[in-house]
Amino acid sequence: MNQTQQIADSYRAATIKGAWYGPSLAQMLAEISPELATTPPVPGAHSISALLQHLLLWNERVRNTSDSHPMPRWEAEKEWAEPPIPWNELVTRWNQSRDLLEEKIRNFPIDDLARQVPGRNYPYETLLHGIVQHAIYHSGQIAMVSSMLRSRPR
Repeated sequence: MNQTQQIADSYRAATIKGAWYGPSLAQMLAEISPELATTPPVPGAHSISALLQHLLLWNERVRNTSDSHPMPRWEAEKEWAEPPIPWNELVTRWNQSRDLLEEKIRNFPIDDLARQVPGRNYPYETLLHGIVQHAIYHSGQIAMVSSMLRSRPR
């Protein structure tokens, strides 16, 4: 198995099934209602829906990055300013984006892993490992928000 296959397998485990640390993102999302998804755990915090939309945004950024389409700069004030996508549509779009990104990682040329990402000062190897870590990080947040919301008195 080559390095891109290993990265793709790690991404698949974190997002679909097989994460060593607990439920994958897909397993968590399957148990989240639209009402739960759109409720922030505390005032000013991100909802599950906002976190998933953020993951979708970055999946698309990574997937679309190329020599002719450099990775956009990270701007904190714009990151969370996108209009909300309805929950069921968001999950559908996330699943499609997830599958397309996994395919891109799986088919990424090994020789290009050391190339610098257009618009960044690091190689594609860092970017591809980073998108896996990004999914894991925000999956943990989603698990925490879900737990907080489910533990509230009814």
